[in-house]
This record gives sequence, structure tokens and C-alpha cells, in this order.
Amino acid sequence: MTTTPSSRRWWALFGVVLAVSSGAVWMAFNPAPHTGGDNAGYITLAYSLLKNGTYTELFDPAHPPHTKYPPVFPALLAGLMALGARTWVSLKAVSMLSTVGAAVLTYAWAERRVGAWWGAGVGLLLGLASAVIYYSHWVLSDPSFLFFTVTALWALERADEEQAGPGWLALGVISAGLAYFTRSAGLPLVLALLGWLAVRRRFRALLASSLTLGVPALLWMLRARGPGTADYSAEFWLVDPYDPSLGRVGVVGLLGRALTNAQGYVGTHLPGGIVGGRGGLVAALGVALLALAVVGWIRRGRTRVGPAEIFLPLYAGLILLWPTVWSGDRFVLPLYPVLFIYAASALKGVCEPRGRTVAAGVGLAAFLMLAVPAARSWSGAMQEAQACAAAVRVGGPFACYGARVAGFVEAAEWSGANLPEGASVLTRKPRIFYVLSGVPSRTFPFDEKSEAHLALAESLGSRYELVDQWDGQAGRFVVAAVRSDPGAFCAVRGFGADGGTQLLGILPSDLRGQGIVSDDGSVRIGSCPASYVRGEGDAPYDPSSSIIPLLAGLDP
Repeated sequence: MTTTPSSRRWWALFGVVLAVSSGAVWMAFNPAPHTGGDNAGYITLAYSLLKNGTYTELFDPAHPPHTKYPPVFPALLAGLMALGARTWVSLKAVSMLSTVGAAVLTYAWAERRVGAWWGAGVGLLLGLASAVIYYSHWVLSDPSFLFFTVTALWALERADEEQAGPGWLALGVISAGLAYFTRSAGLPLVLALLGWLAVRRRFRALLASSLTLGVPALLWMLRARGPGTADYSAEFWLVDPYDPSLGRVGVVGLLGRALTNAQGYVGTHLPGGIVGGRGGLVAALGVALLALAVVGWIRRGRTRVGPAEIFLPLYAGLILLWPTVWSGDRFVLPLYPVLFIYAASALKGVCEPRGRTVAAGVGLAAFLMLAVPAARSWSGAMQEAQACAAAVRVGGPFACYGARVAGFVEAAEWSGANLPEGASVLTRKPRIFYVLSGVPSRTFPFDEKSEAHLALAESLGSRYELVDQWDGQAGRFVVAAVRSDPGAFCAVRGFGADGGTQLLGILPSDLRGQGIVSDDGSVRIGSCPASYVRGEGDAPYDPSSSIIPLLAGLDP
């Protein structure tokens, strides 16, 4: 087989994008776990799939079915676990590979639209974008969602070409389905696929795609309609999903939400996710990029409407209308490849009539305007990752986060080794607590009255509550509850260098005493009965181990 100069150039630039993206992800890799509960939540769901064959909230003492996060990303993690992955670092391989895969496929897609050199610039910008690098080293579904979205749009565009075989359409449909079942925000991609097939009057493919994607989507939605379950569609209509007491939003509220989100995305999340930082210059960059992309989108739409042309307004509309507390750079990730391609197309279209040299010079200048600050942000991320890696080697996975988090981690791992079978604990971070201990947990009430804490503990059969220093919530709500009824609680053990993290026991009504509240507001409570710990309470545990404690149970 012979190769042409154009094919050699294609593969050379493909190799450049692959090498740069891989190097950027690897050199900025942070080995620490994310402190958000989603990381631990995904790991718990993967563990449930692999261990029990169910999709269950094992961290919750009630073990309800999970209905919020679609199952593709946990299934990918479960596959790694089946192959022996037991550490935070090993599970991050899914995000790392997804990030690099998205960059090279973006180049392959962009090359067909704007040519090899401009396409390479688009792929490199995605691979160097600050938010893309940041999310590449967490156990989160965003990089996988980005990868499946790019794969779907690229494959469907190939399927729209003359002489395209059925394999491209099949790949596009499957990838769109995987995107939707990775994040519910993939719904606009599915609608774009179906809308494109309808526009092209490919009714047999439309019917087949509707059945292929619609049946499992319907089953997933029905699962979320069960009693006591939660899903994004219900939370969408709340003013603030984290504070349901604020009520539901109406039409006027949706308009206000869209305006607020538009300002945040255009001025902060969109450009900041590329170059890092924020400010007037960053906001101006966001406006310029969006303006170019809109021009490119309109120019493309006048000649041919494909899946990407339908996807862009649908997805943009979704993230503009949902609650502002959800907004952030992570939700712009699927838009970066599309916006970069449209902006490059517009810029190239304006400059090429003035000569290839002018077009090349303008394209290079535009690339550097984004790539240089992005590289600077990457350099900062690399230095931070190196410092964190040094701390992790000495103190364990969570060593980067200081003494407050360390106390929580120590309490969780000690609880897994020393609390009786069947124990459960009220905590600030229940999913992380469960992954580190194997002990079920639920968030304590954000209520200063002891009655709320005692009622929840009784309903769950829980005898423990953790006063941690992760943030100020336990210090506010749990301490206030103990102060209001100190006789209902007892002390199990303190953790951390200063003992500031305290595991408390919740006493049955027949053992409750008076407790002592001093004039200065401090509380004195007695020690818990011996039955509150297993044996002597000194079972060994190793907080510096890199193995996730929950996953150790997968080994014989």
C-alpha cells in the first residue's frame, strides 16, 4: 500500500496531537482523590455492579436503588476493578484515556472540516484546555462524556457523506447512546441524531435508532419514577436543588436563570475553562470565541445541516436553563470541540480569500492567543500535581488536603476496622466515608435541634454520628444538637493530630443521662459503652495505603 503526502501529513499531525495531549495529561496528573462525593459515589456504584450485580446506593443504610447517574461510567470502572484495579490512581485511567481519545478524535473530525493544519490546532487546543486537563485526573464521568460525544458527532458526520457505509451510522448511534447513559445531559445529542435522520428522510434508520435508544431510555426513566428515588428531571424545576425549601421555578424564573447562566458561561466558564483564570480579558476572549463560533455555525447551516448543527443550540439551551448552582466549566467540555471547529471555520473562511499566507498567520495568532495562557495554566497544574504527589507518597491518598480532611479519613478507616457489624454513621460526606470504611452512612440533618438527628438515627438504626472538621457544617449542626441534648450522646474516639474530629455514639433512651454544658458553651459527655466498638477497638488500619479500603473486599 502506498502513502500520499497528504496521508503522511495527516498521520504526522495525528501523532503530534496524540503526543501533546498524552504528555499534558500525564505531566499534570494529580494522584489524590477528589474531595467531592461524586468520585466516591461512582466507585460505590461500580462496586455494587461488580460485587452484587445491582445498581444500588450501598453507602446508604437503606440501600435504595440508584436512579440519578446513568450506568455507563460506573460500568467502565467496574471493568477496571474486574481486571484488578484497587487504587484511586488506577481508576483514573478511564478519565485519562477518554481525554486523550477526545483530543485525537476532535482532530480527525476537524480535519475534514477545516483541513489538517487547522484541524491539528483545534485538537491541540482541546488537549491543552485548562478544564480538560483538570477533569482528566478525577474519577468523574465528564471526560468519558466528552469522548462519546465527539465520537458520535464525528461518526455521524462521516455517515452523512456520500458512499458512507452503514458502520459509521452504527458507530454514531452507539456512541450517542453511550453519551446519554454516561450523563443525562447527553439528551440533546440523542435528539440531534433523531432530528438529523428526520431531516435527511432516513426513516428506516430513524425507526431503528429510536428503538435502539428509546427503549433503554424509557426503562431508565421508569426506574427513576419509583418511590423515594431522585432524578435530574425533578431537580431541574427546583430553584435550588440543594435547598428544596426555596420551591420550584416558573417561566419567568427560567428566563432569569438563562440570563444569569449566559453571563456566567460566556464571561467565566467558557473562556476560563480554556485559558484558566478569570477577569475582563478572559471574558472578552469568551465573547470573541463565541462570536466566531456563531458565524461559523451560521455559515455551515446555510450549506448543510448535520447533527452538530442541531446539537449545538440544543445543548447550549439545556445548560442555560438548568439551575445556576449546577453551572461550571465541566458542562462546557462537550461544547469545546464544536465551538473550536466553528470558530476555525469562520476565521479560515474570512482570511483565505486574502491569501493562504494571511490565513495561516491569522490562524497561528489565534491559536497562540489561546494556547499560550492554556499552557501557562497547565504549567501551574503540573507544579501543583508534583507537590501533591510528594505528599501522597508520604501520607496517603488524601495527604494533600491538610489536617481537617486527614481527621475525617482516619475516622472512616478506623470505623471500618473497629465498629461492630451492621453499624452505620451520620456524617458530612457519606459516600467518601463508605468508600474508606465499608460502613454505610447518610448525611446528618442540617438542623441544630437534637430531635432531628435522633429521629434520623432511629429511623436508620444508626448509633453513631461524626463531628468532623471537613468544613463548618458539623461544627454548626452536630455540635449544636449535642449541646441541646448532651445526655443523648457519648464519646467513642477522637481523631486527627488534635483530636478535633470526634466519633460520637447515640445512646438508647434508657441509657441517656444529663450531660454537662459549661458556661463557656463547651460540652462534656461520657464514654460510650464497650459494645460500641468491636473487641478492644484497636484493629489495625493503614491510612497511608494507596488501596481503596472498600475495594479490598473484592480480593479473596
